[in-house]
Amino acid sequence: MPDYKRKYATKSLISILGMFVLCLVLMITGNIIRNNPPKNRDYRIYLYGEVHADARISKKELELWGDFYHNHGMRHLFIESAYFDAEILNLWMKADDDYYFEYLFDGWVGSLSHNQETWDFYTTIKKNYPETIFHGTDVGHQHETTGQFYLEYLETNGLKNSEKYELTLESIRQGERFYEKGDMKYREEKMFENFVGEYDKLNGEKIIMDEWLYKSYNICLYRWKYIISIKVLKINYWAAKNEELIFFKSFTALFLSKILKIHSMIFH
Repeated sequence: MPDYKRKYATKSLISILGMFVLCLVLMITGNIIRNNPPKNRDYRIYLYGEVHADARISKKELELWGDFYHNHGMRHLFIESAYFDAEILNLWMKADDDYYFEYLFDGWVGSLSHNQETWDFYTTIKKNYPETIFHGTDVGHQHETTGQFYLEYLETNGLKNSEKYELTLESIRQGERFYEKGDMKYREEKMFENFVGEYDKLNGEKIIMDEWLYKSYNICLYRWKYIISIKVLKINYWAAKNEELIFFKSFTALFLSKILKIHSMIFH
């Protein structure tokens, strides 16, 4: 191929890719504008962008949760953790000591959750918002330790035939499948399914979602494969189909130097 044709083909490809990226940006921006909530609208799903382990963002999240908790009666908090993690947190919320949370926290060594910000975030919730109920929607990380720990708890308390036991087994299976190949597409699909399953169980109760949030809702600027997440599209489609209302806002103005992620808080 002559050099001039090769250069033309390269420029054409770059132009096409540029238009594709521009369309994605416009679509996201349009969604944000459309979903800027008027005061008189009762949104059911709120998506907030955040990054892990940033003290400023954790502080903002706690302020938001405090407002919704005290002024709007919200109690259900969805987190980017396994089903069994959230259930252990719920045991801790009712306990007089920190045994369950310390067990979880120690298991997060080596992850973005093992830091002072995470410790302060959860202990502040227990102290100031004690009726919070956690819901985990991620695949089963630490399935061979924390997952088995919660299974043993259920067995000891006569709950082997319960829904909690089945959901824990499913979360463990998801974790095993994910870590076999590190399949992020599989993880996002399961996070969406897990979210819908948890959301549907609440039958109209108000909920809020907090996470990195969620690979399911993540947009990463530094990885092309996450320019727009599968789950962003899926959650919008699901919400439209079910007549839910979505609001999106990003916390990244507090953290422009780091990865942009769509963190979701979901309310009914």
